Amino acid sequence: MTTIRDVAQLAGVSIATISRVLNNSEKVSPDTAEHVRSVIKELGYVYSPPLSNKRTPAERQSLFAIILPTLANPYFSELLDIVEQEAQFLGRALLVFNSRGDTQRELTLMNACKQYKIDGLFIIPCTRDHAHLETENSLPFPVVILTQLLQGKTSVAVDHIEGGAQVAEHLVSMGHTRIGYLGATDETEQKFSGFRDKLAELGVPLLSDNIIQTPALTAAEIADRFKEYLDDHPQLPFSAIFAFNDVAAQQVMDVLHQRGYQIPEQVQVVGFDNTLLAQVMNISSVAQPMREIGRLGCQEMIRLVEGKEMDTHHLSLSPRLVLRNSSVKVNKRTFSPG
Repeated sequence: MTTIRDVAQLAGVSIATISRVLNNSEKVSPDTAEHVRSVIKELGYVYSPPLSNKRTPAERQSLFAIILPTLANPYFSELLDIVEQEAQFLGRALLVFNSRGDTQRELTLMNACKQYKIDGLFIIPCTRDHAHLETENSLPFPVVILTQLLQGKTSVAVDHIEGGAQVAEHLVSMGHTRIGYLGATDETEQKFSGFRDKLAELGVPLLSDNIIQTPALTAAEIADRFKEYLDDHPQLPFSAIFAFNDVAAQQVMDVLHQRGYQIPEQVQVVGFDNTLLAQVMNISSVAQPMREIGRLGCQEMIRLVEGKEMDTHHLSLSPRLVLRNSSVKVNKRTFSPG
């Protein structure tokens, strides 16, 4: 089946130019438009308008889409806002879809995007099991992955290994020798592996009993999981804990406060993402350069849409640990409830 990409390649122009011709835009010269139409006729390409009749021709030729794993986590909401701003600056509207953490739903949404005749799709994967994303190769538009680096796919993300290592270095420098972790623990969770390996390098092993395995659950589920752990450990076995994101860090702090622990005097907490939540709640957190992720993601998308260079790029950005009250140095610390 002939795609718009085939037409663009044979005509020697960008996909955006093909889209403008199909929508009778005045931005294309008559000679170019005539050439494109002859190629369309030669290839027998059939153009199907989008399902929605409310979109104008200008909107049909200037549309990106993004699939998010959730809007409940402020990190994704903040990143969405940045991507939308960058897309608007480039003259593109942005369709927003929520996979709700479901890989099958994510795959269904990817295929559904074909009906909207988008120019390009951003995906923030809901899992690090990326087998279902292989279908991306059959989509009629370019795809850019955000927040994770995927082999063979253009992607933009922070260096999670380095981020985890920075947390480990900080906690050890604060004198902690009994350290905990809450979050996903499979080998694809790079912030965990970076944290664990740096602790081992510094001579402070991460004990299995101090690891609270928690997949990407809701805030309430994270709180319940941590409460169960505390019920099984009347004497807290660690003096500091690294939570895999800011939502988890905030839940950990809330539960610790409910159980009578003082932060940072008795327990210190560090999160990941440096969202507005971390800033408001005074949580130490690893900052991801979201503005750069959004800007570079859109820059990569335009490169692929225009078809000037189709190489796969992996852009890895540096994280930065931001210290706040949840993990500051105190003169005296005890390790039992106050």
